[in-house]
Amino acid sequence: MRLIKIIKTFQFEEENRSSLTLGSKTRLNPTEFYLELIAVSGAYPLDSDLQVKTWVANPTSVKAWLGFQVSVTHFSAEGVTQTSLGFRLSNGTNEYWWNGAAWEVNTSDWNTEAEIATNIGTFSVTERKIQVVINLKTLDVAMSPLVHSVKVLYEGAIEFTEDLIYRSLIPLLRDQIRPKGRFHYEMPVTASTISLVGITTPYNIVDVDSVFDQDNDPDHLIDLFSSYNPTTKIVALTGAVTTGTVVHVTFLWEPEVAVTTSQDFDEIEKVPAIVLDDINLIESTEMSQNDSVLNLATGAGWKVKAPLRGDLEVVMRMITDKGVDLFRLADEVKRFFMNNQVLRSVGLDEDYRLWLLNEYDGNTTANKGGIHSARLTFRVVDALFYGKEAEEAFGIESFIFSGDMNTTVS
Repeated sequence: MRLIKIIKTFQFEEENRSSLTLGSKTRLNPTEFYLELIAVSGAYPLDSDLQVKTWVANPTSVKAWLGFQVSVTHFSAEGVTQTSLGFRLSNGTNEYWWNGAAWEVNTSDWNTEAEIATNIGTFSVTERKIQVVINLKTLDVAMSPLVHSVKVLYEGAIEFTEDLIYRSLIPLLRDQIRPKGRFHYEMPVTASTISLVGITTPYNIVDVDSVFDQDNDPDHLIDLFSSYNPTTKIVALTGAVTTGTVVHVTFLWEPEVAVTTSQDFDEIEKVPAIVLDDINLIESTEMSQNDSVLNLATGAGWKVKAPLRGDLEVVMRMITDKGVDLFRLADEVKRFFMNNQVLRSVGLDEDYRLWLLNEYDGNTTANKGGIHSARLTFRVVDALFYGKEAEEAFGIESFIFSGDMNTTVS
């Protein structure tokens, strides 16, 4: 298995405020972007258990946690450091403290940064989740620690394009795209149920939106829908409808979503569908800044080489066997892009923007196979692709100067 070292950074910026759990007497500085204690009348609290929780990171590609480093500004008085931090790790459910031999569920004790960094390699990856609980503490009412960021190094197994398209985008489309379908049904007998089994187009019907008595309620003012069983495809009504009455049923369906590089997919039994074509990485650049995570107690760590950043441009085809279904599917896809402008990479647990480039390009005339189709183009913007091997890194412990250190300023 090929593993890649990746750094997950918890940045304490204003845009992440809603994801943080700010405890009593703590705050996120909205202009300087760090965590700190709240000063009341110019005095910081001396409480010992004030804390902030990061959001729960869930990179599903993780195979092992490797490193931990905090960027913090501490303050001293008369040569003695007055501010400090403590830490616990969490999987989003339980908080864990390193007791010197193992990680135990604990919500009262705190570890140092060095203890977390040295032992994070044994923290469980079963849930593939990690959250950092930070204890901010001061001994001087005039000072507060300033926490700028927390970095967690992990080792993961991930294929980046596969993660973005197959594991992230396709499930999102399947979950969110819900076009409406409609049909008229003449009641064969007086009944309070309708079967959707006989619809000719092989829709994957997931729910029913409404049912109206077309004969006696042509303005569709009284909805007769009660419930829908997707297994039996039986619609339950609020009351019995008499024989010969025409009812108007509106349902929601889930399109087939697939990736193809040929026209072989256009088979009648596989429509209606969404097909992703021509997936290309464009406008890619190599980022200039490497990153690292060091164990400040030992000075050892890893330098992660700067990733490639680029856009994935994707052509989406919509295919149906009815022209009206094509219009409805196209409208639903446009609605999706208007309301779901972020794609979360499940492997990295990172968000990327979705840009719709051209909304709709289609024909109202079916092809020779009776298939209607349309297409649009969109991009996954600024996606990251880690390719270079990480290198071992060592922190600088001291500087040794020799020679003339005099400096003249004029």
